[in-house]
Amino acid sequence: MSLMTREDVLRELELLPVWQLKAPLPSAPEMPALTPVQTNVIENASLLSQIIEPVIEPVIEPAPLDSAYVGVAAVTAPFRLLISDNASMAFALDTSSGDTQDVETLLSNMLKAININCSIDIAEATTATLAEHSVKLVVVMGEVAAHSLMGQLQTIDDWRSAQSVSALYYQNLPVVITYHPAFLLKNTAYKAKAWVDLCTAKRILQGL
Repeated sequence: MSLMTREDVLRELELLPVWQLKAPLPSAPEMPALTPVQTNVIENASLLSQIIEPVIEPVIEPAPLDSAYVGVAAVTAPFRLLISDNASMAFALDTSSGDTQDVETLLSNMLKAININCSIDIAEATTATLAEHSVKLVVVMGEVAAHSLMGQLQTIDDWRSAQSVSALYYQNLPVVITYHPAFLLKNTAYKAKAWVDLCTAKRILQGL
């Protein structure tokens, strides 16, 4: 019995003809050199590792309303107020979530990622406190702070849906509402949404 050649085996398996490339595959095009702006974006990307984590889930359920917020619709609570060095931006945050070290670290990284440094930190502020500072835009983090400023209790997802349709204002002052860092620590999939909101705030500020 004679040995079968490779070609005989391929023919028996109906794998002939053997496919071959007529020409080599084209090499990948060279990437253009990064501009200074692109380089700065890449350098800032390391800061986003604390803010944005890869989101694998194709669908994100609506953010739950924190049980601590239920029943506060008739009460406007004081909020924490951070004001940037040049007073261009203010950040109003819920105070009921607690200011743990992890919360403070995430908040700090969020501000660094958009190149904002806050020199004023008021633990219990009100709308009257905000009026004392001539800021150009307010970023509200959390449902209680949003209720205190806007006078209406809604989930952050509801506020984000509203601001995606038309800009929000508090007495002619542009407002961007997003999630509180404490919420983001427990619901990491929402960090990407918070980053979108921060970028929206910066874009609005640049247009003022």
